[in-house]
Amino acid sequence: FTGKGAAGAVAVFAASFLHLALLLWFIYMSLAYQTMPDPSWFPNTIGIGLCAVKVWFYNPLCGHFLIAMTLMLTFLYYPISLIRVALNEKMSATIAWMQMICPAISLYSLAIVMQPSFKEERPDISHFQTMQRSVYLPSMTCLFGLCIVGMISSLHGLAVRWKQIQKEEFTPAHAAYSFPLLMHALAVQAYRSSLGFFSETGEVNPALKSALEIYWIVLVTVGSFVAVVCLMMYLSFLPSWIDINTSDELEPPAPNETSMFETVTWGESLIQPYVSPTILQSNEAGVLVMTHDYENNWDTLVRTKNVQAVGFEPMMRTRTFNREREALKHLVGGQDVIHEGDEADDDFCFDSVNV
Repeated sequence: FTGKGAAGAVAVFAASFLHLALLLWFIYMSLAYQTMPDPSWFPNTIGIGLCAVKVWFYNPLCGHFLIAMTLMLTFLYYPISLIRVALNEKMSATIAWMQMICPAISLYSLAIVMQPSFKEERPDISHFQTMQRSVYLPSMTCLFGLCIVGMISSLHGLAVRWKQIQKEEFTPAHAAYSFPLLMHALAVQAYRSSLGFFSETGEVNPALKSALEIYWIVLVTVGSFVAVVCLMMYLSFLPSWIDINTSDELEPPAPNETSMFETVTWGESLIQPYVSPTILQSNEAGVLVMTHDYENNWDTLVRTKNVQAVGFEPMMRTRTFNREREALKHLVGGQDVIHEGDEADDDFCFDSVNV
């Protein structure tokens, strides 16, 4: 909608306002449940930087405000997320792979928003241009370095969870594999453009320019291939995901009736030997879906565990869930709790944690 006049402005500002509201709500909920930053946070928080790019076209001041928020959250959340991905093997592979998008969004957004607003091909030598070269380029270089660290962290996250990945079937959570590489490629292209725009002629090392170009081409090629494969698999599995039969299933408890309800605010730690209580609660409560009651010929909302993912988190096997729940109960000093149907196993699910 960008550039589509008043209608485009309304659509962009409405979507950006909704994302900002989601960000504030997400931060409030994370404080309430005492969770700690990990890569699954980035679409809801750092993702506001993509809104900053669109808003900037209509109102530069609002765009600068959103990019400032993006950078603040990046430097607040990203170091914690790096440590947690590296040292918490209980984190799922799909979440670990998303590590690279945090600095990538910040770098891409900053490259667009901090461009000069006048239209000359090259700005004249001025205080503005001097500030851009002395502050803007070093900031971009710093973020590019963080992008490389994020790529290394994502690759390391997959490597240490390779056994887990081999056990997995394709689920909606695996959509997390489709977009990080392309987002990283956008960030690399933004850095390449910034070097060409703000650096003096001949100032950039030709070897660096060639290396960045080759790296970008590889990212676009591999990222496009991965995205297309994920899309094709997603579409092929989609019919089986949306046709959910709950007739033979004992409906899971509501979140406030789960065995994890009193433990869910136990929170997370920088280095933790247990699965997050919020993930365990979501696995126990299942997902609220709308199904068709053929006997009465109406649609109804029911809870079910006959789903393969909760957001970007793959669902656990029942046996794995029981083991991880009891491990957490012993850690916090609670009692073992076994609900009816807990001993049944799920043929279609898989472990989302290493064992």
